Amino acid sequence: PSSGENKCRLSIGDETREWIDGEVMVFDTSIMHDACNESEEMRYILMFRVWHPDLAEDEREALQFIYDSLSVPELLDNDPVVRQAAEEHIKVMRNFPTLKSATGGFGGGGGKSGAKAASKKKKKR
Repeated sequence: PSSGENKCRLSIGDETREWIDGEVMVFDTSIMHDACNESEEMRYILMFRVWHPDLAEDEREALQFIYDSLSVPELLDNDPVVRQAAEEHIKVMRNFPTLKSATGGFGGGGGKSGAKAASKKKKKR
């Protein structure tokens, strides 16, 4: 469907919906899906994976291994040294980077209160 102005749509299974600015759409990517942008504008998406709540832990681990192997094929190598290096690479990929900044960054006392504390320290010197 098209409203006449919106020329973007998302089809999931047998259902097609307009892609409307400012609205959120969540769907199961295990169902056949397709996106279409016939507009002249760039469209951006935020995509992330969440596990289906009915998956058991061993099923999630098996699927994660498949995803990891697609990203880092060396996980399947016969050489244990190569495989170990690939496992370390996966661990590095999963670590969230630590933010380091002069103002403390996210949750580190930054913002106005952090700036005020920093200016007080400078005045005392």
